[in-house]
This record gives sequence, C-alpha cells and structure tokens, in this order.
Amino acid sequence: MLFVDMGLEVNLGRGFIVQKFKESLQRLGVQVAARQEHITNEETAKQSLIIPFLAALGYDVFDPLEVRPEYDSDFGKKKGEKVDYAVMKNGSPIIFIEAKAPSQKLENHDSQLARYFNATPGMKVGIITNGVIYKFFTDLNASNIMDDTPFLELNITELSDANIEALSKFRKEAFDAQSIVLFAEELIYTSNLNSKLEDIFKNPPDDFVRYLIKDFSDTRVTQNVIDRFRPIVKKSISQALLNLVSQGLAAQSQNTLIEESAEELVAATLETDIAKKKHVIETTENELVAFELVKAILTEAGKDVSLLDYKDTTSYFGIFVKNPSNWLVRLNLEGNKKTITTNLTLEKIKSVSGEYQAEDAPKGIGISRVIINETNDIASLSGLIVACYEDVVRA
Repeated sequence: MLFVDMGLEVNLGRGFIVQKFKESLQRLGVQVAARQEHITNEETAKQSLIIPFLAALGYDVFDPLEVRPEYDSDFGKKKGEKVDYAVMKNGSPIIFIEAKAPSQKLENHDSQLARYFNATPGMKVGIITNGVIYKFFTDLNASNIMDDTPFLELNITELSDANIEALSKFRKEAFDAQSIVLFAEELIYTSNLNSKLEDIFKNPPDDFVRYLIKDFSDTRVTQNVIDRFRPIVKKSISQALLNLVSQGLAAQSQNTLIEESAEELVAATLETDIAKKKHVIETTENELVAFELVKAILTEAGKDVSLLDYKDTTSYFGIFVKNPSNWLVRLNLEGNKKTITTNLTLEKIKSVSGEYQAEDAPKGIGISRVIINETNDIASLSGLIVACYEDVVRA
C-alpha cells in the first residue's frame, strides 16, 4: 500500500502551484514583449496586456464580483471619477488598478491613482501600469493616504525570481491586505538599508571608520587618523565581502550576521536612521527653516505659495503644492550627506545648481539630487527651487 505523508503531499501541491504560477508569468512576459510595440492606446493595453495579467493572478476577469472595470471612486466634490479596474473581495475593492498605454510615462499619473486611493476607506493596494511596467503603492506613511513612492516596481518582460515571489502575494488565493502592508514595509526598509550600506562601503563616513578602529588602536582617533585609515577600511570591506562569497555562507548565516550587526552599524553612522527604523517621525528645526527658505525664494520669484505645504516621513522631509503627490523637493538635512532631491533631470539641475555637486537620486526617492553642506545653502539655490516649482505647476 502506498503511504504518502500529508505534510509532504501539501508541500508538493504548493510547489506545483508556485511552479505553474511562475510559468504563467513567464509566458505572459514573452507575450507582452511581442505585443507592446503594436499597442498605441490605453484600451488596447487593457485588453491585450493588463487583463491577461489579472488572469495570471487567478482572478476571473469576466466576473464583476471579482474584477470590476470603471469602478466609481468619487473624490470630494469631484463626481464621476472612475478607476480603470477594481479587484473585489466580499463586495469591497481590495486593489485599484489605473491603466495607461505602453508609450506613457507612469510618473505623470501617480497623483490620479492617489485620488482614487485616498477617496476609498480601507484601500491598501494601488497599482498603476502601462501593461509593461507595474508600480505598486500602499499607505505606510499615513493611513488611507497613498505613499508618494511605490514599494514595488517591476517590468513584466524582465521578471526576476524575487519579482515572481512578490507577485505571488497578490494571487487571488493568497491575497491578504495586512500581510502585503508588512511586506511593503519590509521592502522599503530593506531597500533603504541596502542603499545606506552601499554608500558606507563605497565611502566609509568618519563615524563608521572611528567605530571600526577604536578597539584595536591605542592612538587617539583624530581626523588625520580617520583619513589615514579610510582607504584601509575600504580595502578591508572589499576583502571581507569577497571572503563571505568565496566561503559560500548559507543565506541564513548571512541574514543572521546582518541582523546582529545592523543596529550597531546604523547607530555608529547616523542617529536619524534609528528613528526611521523605529517609525519615529520628528520634524526638526532645520527642516522647518528649510521650508521657510523655500517659501521665501518662491515668494520673491512671484510664485503663489498659498498651497505650499510639507510632509515629514521616515525617509525625507518633502515640500509640495496642494498634495504630497505634487512634490517640489525632498530634503535630507540631518545626516552626514545633506541633499535636495528633485524630479528634474540630472542635466537640468546641473544647469541651475551652480557649484553644488549634482548626482542621480536613489531609485524610488526621486530622479536627481544636489549635495549641500548646511540648510542655509538652500538660499543659494533659488534657481533650483523655482525650476522644481515650475515643473510641478506645469505638470
């Protein structure tokens, strides 16, 4: 008699489902790659690209109890607002999807999705897509207010295993709003920590160098000592990372190492990062001064600042017009590297930032940023502030 352990049978069944889901997404990716150049409008994108995506997630796209097109989502006094698709569960929407043509840039339409999201109590997942790129939003910073930046962005024609694993959480059988919020939070903080670690490894800051050398050097740790040790620390980091890879440490061991050292590492680098990790948002005097400087610059330039406001988050201090989606700048004023992040191209901000260094912004935060020494440097960047304002108002 054949005996099959029930736990093994369940695991085998789950493995089969996961594999079939992966294969369906990979087939969809091939289809989208072949179709996209022939699709010139939103309606065709819905039928040829987005409906197949929903079907791959397991939803019955022909059943309005599961997928409802043109769902009413009136915002305040503005009536007749309709989101392209609402995925339904027990009579209530659980996912909003705003569709665009493949040729359209999604950044220009985030605020449209935000209106629908914010007008619907309990909404936790908003997606904007052109059928190729998918951007997933939730409300980590303020309940029922869609975040300015997506917690997940992917290209359906270039799916990684991590992308497929993330999408599996949106399958009909697996969807759980609270679990997705926790997953989104993990993605955001992992991304921020990865960026911070990468910055530290490429250019170790003074506090980090001091932290590493204080236990084995009897020499008083002066600035000259820190500068002398910085290239040694960079070389040591590279060697340590190579050793970890060559030794083939298991992923679990690497995760344990990161978890044990992360708190000390962050504390030794920037106190503000600890506040982020603990979800503490404290608007500082520097940030309030920055807001007043921006207002003064725009007022002097003859701009209307009556709708200018700010929003403080765990990642940045944002200044916006009317609503957080229409942001001018995102400021980081408390760390060793103080920056002004914008939605302007790098070429544009180089032309209006004078002698200040400009560079690409971290993915998901903005497009470009200017590095400053102190908050008052904003007063010397009036051209940049005005250009950001005009870009938002024009959009």
